[in-house]
Amino acid sequence: MVRLKAVYSLVFVMTVYVMYEFDRRTISDSLAIPQYFSPIGISQKIDRIQRTTSVQKPNRLVQVVDCVKIIEGDEMEIDKAKHITQQDLGIIPEQTYIEFTKDCDTFKQMRGYPGEEMVSETERAFPIAFSILLYKEVEQAERLLRAIYRPHNVYCLHVDLSAYPIVHRAVTSLAKCFDNVFISSKLEDVIYSGMTRVMADLNCMADLIKSPVSWKYFINTPSQQFPLQTNLELVKILTIYNGFNDIEGITQPNRMMMSRITNKHVVRNGRMVMTAAKMDKPPHNISIVKGSAYGVFSRQFVEFILHNQVSTDLLIYLNDVNSPDEYYWATLNHDRVIGAPGGYTGDPNKKPFLATYANWGRGCHGKHVRGICIYGLGDLTELVSRQEMFANKFHYDYQPIALSCLEEWHLNKTFASLPFKSYYYRQLPFLTGHSIK
Repeated sequence: MVRLKAVYSLVFVMTVYVMYEFDRRTISDSLAIPQYFSPIGISQKIDRIQRTTSVQKPNRLVQVVDCVKIIEGDEMEIDKAKHITQQDLGIIPEQTYIEFTKDCDTFKQMRGYPGEEMVSETERAFPIAFSILLYKEVEQAERLLRAIYRPHNVYCLHVDLSAYPIVHRAVTSLAKCFDNVFISSKLEDVIYSGMTRVMADLNCMADLIKSPVSWKYFINTPSQQFPLQTNLELVKILTIYNGFNDIEGITQPNRMMMSRITNKHVVRNGRMVMTAAKMDKPPHNISIVKGSAYGVFSRQFVEFILHNQVSTDLLIYLNDVNSPDEYYWATLNHDRVIGAPGGYTGDPNKKPFLATYANWGRGCHGKHVRGICIYGLGDLTELVSRQEMFANKFHYDYQPIALSCLEEWHLNKTFASLPFKSYYYRQLPFLTGHSIK
């Protein structure tokens, strides 16, 4: 016991030292740059052990909040942070991204993007492909990109065709600063609950397959998500997955959900509207399964999606349903007839889903929008203890300190060599049985 305590003490001291050394260099390097281009987007006050977030207005300090206390659930600190707005923190305008990315090296240094020297051999041997879908708020998307960025990975950015022109220009300027970040070659005018949402991901998949990067897994994310695991932790999880997909599956949806696939839908005034016409039976005797729009897909599964005739026929069939993105991946992964690589033939309702954590029920300390929890400050205590890879979702203008503190926590964890809970992932049921290789 004494020896174990000594080991933990040594790990703690080393972690604090690494965090302090990184923060010390970061702050000294960023003194002469604009406030909103500090490495994590917010000013910092470091006391070598606890980190705090300073919120500033011109020429005066308004408030200092302690992210450690917030994450620990300190109600006074949470209440203090609730009164801080996005305007207090400062917003990076799209035009500013266009201007500062004219000097890419300076931009990447100011924003704290990791270089090759910060990548372990374990990470380098396991490249990951990502897509980020966005419509507005380039800064939130860029902060997500920065959190998941590694020079050896590859990233496809899909900007909604209906986004403002300046958003397109800002994202284009951002992407040109990286050899491994690009804009999707085909952009969609994404309609909520429509097929164009699926097509946006498919377009990125098609581009990513052609990339010279030999990535192992593909993860699709919206700009309103944020990672709960570091890139190294993602690599360790996906190495354990060993070709299996992590896709949600529900075969017992409620009555409202059933109407999405029993009746045909059409696009009217930019939204999906149910008609009286009934859907035909699915092709190839497929059983439709519901799930999340987001998941973790093996490279072999992505190739199957893009090139297999069954997947093409299913895509055509789902064009008339409401929210095909919530049925396409799930059905491909869980239907026994299809037999897709990395799929699962057991009971999907009993299979954990760890790609994304979304709160659809009680226990939300933020607010509910269309049934899903928009995370607030009070949710951080739970989020930092979750085993999922990403949290969905955050609104940029709602309790913005929540995202800033999660970002700070994620950055700290990136530079702290903490033990990895490999056992939890190794015993997942979709890895131990009923899976398709």
